[in-house]
Amino acid sequence: MQGTQEVERMQKAQEAQTVKQIQESAGMRKAQQLQSMQKVQQLRIAGLCCDLVLPGDYERGRIRYPVLYVNGEVPAQEILAEVKRAGGRTDFILLCVRPDSWNDDFTPWPAPAFRRDEEPPQGRAQTYLTRLAGEIKPYMDMHYRTKPEPEHTALAGYSLGGLTALYALYQTDSFGWIASLSGSLWYDGFCEFMEKERPLRREVNVYLSLGKKERLSRNPRMGKVAECTERARQILESQLGQVPAGEMKEEQADSRKGADDRSRSGEVCLEWNEGGHFHETAKRFARAILWWEGRNL
Repeated sequence: MQGTQEVERMQKAQEAQTVKQIQESAGMRKAQQLQSMQKVQQLRIAGLCCDLVLPGDYERGRIRYPVLYVNGEVPAQEILAEVKRAGGRTDFILLCVRPDSWNDDFTPWPAPAFRRDEEPPQGRAQTYLTRLAGEIKPYMDMHYRTKPEPEHTALAGYSLGGLTALYALYQTDSFGWIASLSGSLWYDGFCEFMEKERPLRREVNVYLSLGKKERLSRNPRMGKVAECTERARQILESQLGQVPAGEMKEEQADSRKGADDRSRSGEVCLEWNEGGHFHETAKRFARAILWWEGRNL
């Protein structure tokens, strides 16, 4: 009897030790995951609040990095985790710029209110982009190890932020990469504006994405988003097109031979995603970044 009790005691002690080891191992994995996550730093540049994420090895080296600017606040760490999960790289600087007013700073001109309980948008995107390209980007290029050239500088945004990213094509030549995710391209007169104007840079690449259910919006203006996004793609293809090989710089032509580069030019991509406007936002950003890196989607 005593021997049986001793065996049971030893078994319980062994089980407790095993549980403890599992808990410690899980705790270590969680700690390692937290340690590996790129930290988000909060800055104020040109009067605007910004979230900055530097590459994991930034402090240990001296190399310069491409920069991805984002219109508005986004779940930066979740997006970067999705990029890594998909096999992409996070060797770039990420700066998210929060506007003073989402509806005012991310609209190109005044328009009727979006909903009955809202004020009409004031259309201050041009002022916002002047601050972004004229003050925030120069600050980043001066204080951080960036690759300042347009071919290494991207601008992305979601919803009205995506509208403003595309509007930037016609307001500044600072960005060689534009990503408009679920962009509000239904905005009054925007496609007509695109048809009349011309991008300030020809050597630029544009990524558009939209949820397949976004066309089902009950708002008549917003329900035109699929039609307007497809129209925007066609306009951009006619305005940009592929830069002829003879007009490329030698290093650009060479880089096209690789499957994973950020030196392409003249590409326009429209990707359709599952779901509506707010479905899997982080994954949609991650797919835009993978496209930026030249990954096959």
